[in-house]
Amino acid sequence: MGLVDRIAAKQAASAEIRRADPVTMEEFGYLLGQGRGLVGKTRTGVSMGPQRAMGISAWYSGVRYLSETVAGLPVDVIRDRNGMREHRAMPPWMRRPDDELVWFGWVEFQMMSLLHRGGGFSFKKRDPVSAQVTGLRVIHPDRMQVGQTSEGRKLFVVDGDRERPFTSYEILHIPGLSYDGVVGLNPIAVQAETLGLIAAADEFAGRSYDSSTVRSFLSVPQTITETEANELAEVWESQHRGLVNAGKVAVMGGGAEYRHIDLDPSQVQLLESRKFGVSEVARILRIPPHKLYDLERATFSNIEQQSIEAVIDGIRPWCTRIEAWVNADPDLLPPRNGIEFNLEGLLRGDQKSRFEAYSAGVQGGYLMPSEPRRKENLPYVEGSDFLLRPLAMTPYGPDAAAHPMPDPAPQEVPA
Repeated sequence: MGLVDRIAAKQAASAEIRRADPVTMEEFGYLLGQGRGLVGKTRTGVSMGPQRAMGISAWYSGVRYLSETVAGLPVDVIRDRNGMREHRAMPPWMRRPDDELVWFGWVEFQMMSLLHRGGGFSFKKRDPVSAQVTGLRVIHPDRMQVGQTSEGRKLFVVDGDRERPFTSYEILHIPGLSYDGVVGLNPIAVQAETLGLIAAADEFAGRSYDSSTVRSFLSVPQTITETEANELAEVWESQHRGLVNAGKVAVMGGGAEYRHIDLDPSQVQLLESRKFGVSEVARILRIPPHKLYDLERATFSNIEQQSIEAVIDGIRPWCTRIEAWVNADPDLLPPRNGIEFNLEGLLRGDQKSRFEAYSAGVQGGYLMPSEPRRKENLPYVEGSDFLLRPLAMTPYGPDAAAHPMPDPAPQEVPA
């Protein structure tokens, strides 16, 4: 970045960084706690934030599935050369984004930031001589503030230091779903009420095992004082309350009788609400429930199709988002070059279906025998880079002579 650009950036940062749209009261409460990723209390009384959301087993499983799956995908660097796709070597910042971070960890961090804060940030490390990007150092999104100048340029303030603003020359920003194209929506903030309801159901289920929701009493025939009643209740709870005391024999004297007015969890639909929570998380993350290990509606006939839908609806949009912002940054890749996540391994079906498709492709003349071997991670066979041409598919018409069939290879006759 030149000196003029740096001065212009500082002057722009000295002005108030504006949002592209006004905020509601709910958004204002979110902005107050944005520095720690907090959202605030929901209507259920549960405070929701990234840490609390990760305490929900379905959310943790879904976030881990998306983050690890995207991070573990093979990535190719493709160059478009007059319509021909050429594979290129990975640049240094992909081979080792940071001194203590590998590519898997970098992508995983971006996914975690996108799912929990609505955007991922990385500082571009550059060679001091050539100024080429040599690495990407991740920045926790809680340290970042994103703004926009009147000219539409993004500005980034780190740790509240407005005297030292950064621009896209120094920061790679991958925003999530957004209203304004600048600040990504925080999924936890948007779905705080839904996640809060799930967390409240989990907390209610836990408390029910501690007898806090079981209304019970000891009935005695004679009149007792309040002190005696409290002492009797304390003795009873100390001996019979909690999981460790479950199943102990109760001995009561003096005509005392234990009575309880409790609600069975099935009557208050506790179990159903917890199952519904899994479906809600799957809906938010756009993945089938069986990826959260809810196999209630999974069958042998639809599990494969649901797995493909998980890739198309859940995995591919995140890959496309990362690809788009990386490829749009002129500092990361040369012109006409771009990264591309390889989803082919996730989309392929069972072995029988794959081999039938390979056979049709090779016999139909649009796949070389070497290509199915490469897709199945089999060693290359010398001389397998050719296309077959079925005899029944010869050219027809007046120009057929211009496309003669090749002579068959000579066959050796055994002696």
